[in-house]
Amino acid sequence: MNCQTAESMVNRYIEHSLSIYELEEFLNHVENCSSCYDELETYFIVHEAMYQLDRENGESILDFRELLEEDIHKSKRYILKMKFRRALTGMGFCALIAGLGGFLIYVITQLI
Repeated sequence: MNCQTAESMVNRYIEHSLSIYELEEFLNHVENCSSCYDELETYFIVHEAMYQLDRENGESILDFRELLEEDIHKSKRYILKMKFRRALTGMGFCALIAGLGGFLIYVITQLI
């Protein structure tokens, strides 16, 4: 991923609208590119400050950098969780196919 692509994804990251693949690529890039990380941090701070101003409960968290790090950490856990789900789904599908194959072999041998 290049910087131009990463910068075009910043708002979608903040809105949590990136696909798993895009999210993983984006996070890998911003972790290794200080310029893109700074861009993300700036947009995140502005977005979070506006969000906190709009909230009515009066509670605010002023350590926006910490909030961004927490958000990145949550995003990474989400990626791992989705990869694990995909792997389990794939294994379940393979087990289903193997079971059906075994059942068909059993039925065919009983008919012969």
